[in-house]
Amino acid sequence: MILIKKYANRRLYDTSNSSYITLPECADIIRTGKQVQIIDAKTKQDITAIVMIQIIMECEQQSPILPVDALRHIIKAYASQSGRLLGQHLEHATSSFAHHHLDKNDMADAGVDADKPANISGLSQRSQPDTLADTKRELLEQLRDEMIALSKRINQL
Repeated sequence: MILIKKYANRRLYDTSNSSYITLPECADIIRTGKQVQIIDAKTKQDITAIVMIQIIMECEQQSPILPVDALRHIIKAYASQSGRLLGQHLEHATSSFAHHHLDKNDMADAGVDADKPANISGLSQRSQPDTLADTKRELLEQLRDEMIALSKRINQL
C-alpha cells in the first residue's frame, strides 16, 4: 500500500517515492491497480475517499460517465438509513464491472489480444462465441445471486 500525505497547501506527498505528486499522478497510481491510503498530514485523518472523489470530479469534467439520476440516488442515500446498503451494493457492482469488462486498451497493455480468447495455463483456446457465452452465463449467475441477496435484505427490513 502506498501512503500519500496531503498537506495544508493541497500538495500530495508520495512517501514511497519521497516526492510530491499531482492529483492526476495520484489517479495514475490508482489506475495501475496499486492500493493507496491518503492521510491529512496535520490531523492524520484518512482522507482517501475525499481525494478519490476529487479525482472523479476532475474526470467527470473531462468526460462524464456518471448519470445524474445515479448521483441523485447517492445523495439521497446520505440522508437515508439504507445508505450503507447502497455503499455495499456500489462496491460489489463496481468490483464486478472491473472484473468482467476490461477495456481493450487494458488488455493490450497486459499483452492480451482482446479479439482472441485467452490461452491461460496451457488450456486449449476456445472460440470467441464460447467465451462470450461463458461470460454471459457468469454475469447472469452473478445477477441472480445479487437479486437473491437483495431480496433477503429487503425481507430483513
